[in-house]
Amino acid sequence: MSTPNLTLEALRVGLAAALPSRLVTRSFLPHARRSQDDLVKGVVTLINKGEGDYPKTMGREAQLGTLDVLLIGQLMVAGDPSGLQVEQAELALAEEIKAFMRGTMPAGVRDCTVNSFAQSGQLEAPYGWVVFELEVMGDE
Repeated sequence: MSTPNLTLEALRVGLAAALPSRLVTRSFLPHARRSQDDLVKGVVTLINKGEGDYPKTMGREAQLGTLDVLLIGQLMVAGDPSGLQVEQAELALAEEIKAFMRGTMPAGVRDCTVNSFAQSGQLEAPYGWVVFELEVMGDE
């Protein structure tokens, strides 16, 4: 049976393979603590918020739950970008992530559902970000 840590690591490895030009990690750092090189490249971080939706089957208590995961994408557009340029970079990153989510999940991840995503609204240029809310299930 998979553990939350194994499931998250499998998702991280799958994302890293699908997004080779991005840095994919499970350790969040604010923009100010990331290198400009990493931010220009784009950083994708997986953060687990908890687990729930356990089946109500006798003998399966607190097993086979669904992980509530945030996928945070951080980036920086070099130079003196407009808000529109930052938004376009965020949308390009979001499309890469959504393409991964539409594909076959890596071994160790049974299902991954995207509930929503939000973005910076051009408020932090030259920095940008996207946040996806995911529900993730590991292999049994």
